[in-house]
Amino acid sequence: MGDIILQAENVHKKFMIDKKSNIQLHVLKGISLKIFQGQIVAIVGASGAGKSTLLHILGGLDRPNIGEVYWGEKNIFKMNDDELSKLRTREVGFVFQFHHLLNEFTAIENVAIPKMITGVSLVEALKDAENIMKLVGLSERIHHKPNELSGGEQQRVAIARAMVNNPRIILADEPTGNLDSKTSDELFELIKTLNRDKGQTFIIATHNEKLAERSDRILKIVDGYITSET
Repeated sequence: MGDIILQAENVHKKFMIDKKSNIQLHVLKGISLKIFQGQIVAIVGASGAGKSTLLHILGGLDRPNIGEVYWGEKNIFKMNDDELSKLRTREVGFVFQFHHLLNEFTAIENVAIPKMITGVSLVEALKDAENIMKLVGLSERIHHKPNELSGGEQQRVAIARAMVNNPRIILADEPTGNLDSKTSDELFELIKTLNRDKGQTFIIATHNEKLAERSDRILKIVDGYITSET
């Protein structure tokens, strides 16, 4: 087992439903977990259990009401906005159920954009993007636009985009949710390959327990609590 690279302690998240009546929805109710380098960790649970909310907090996209999240020894919610933005850009890769690719750009340009945000030149960003596209099996599709790709290919582009800055962790929120079972299996096999060959750490929120069983660890969330770990 590798080093602990991410840790959450007693994370609570509430959302205001009705300000006038001060009615809140308590989504996460004291989540604590540790993520080790090189693991594939699946977070499973029914829709509304808090999987996406937890991923957003772990990746610094949202803040908890109570609790701490550490990347290494850094408490990310003690960072200022600029430091947190840099962490999200350089150390976290995000993959969502809806790929959020930009239709006006080609696949390779979509992958290169996060690299360019870090200040890398267009030439270097495109070179790195092409290497990652080869890694995910899309070397023949780099100049196609998203609407010219299948759903599975679009998600492969999204994974390549998430990996282009060589992040410590990739957070994937229902990455196979819009795919048929065969394409879902192929995408998860890609995740396993990237984990094995590059040591890439993944945290995957999914309702697909069949795919989750192929992960190194499964954390089950029920009503805002982690109720089991296997």
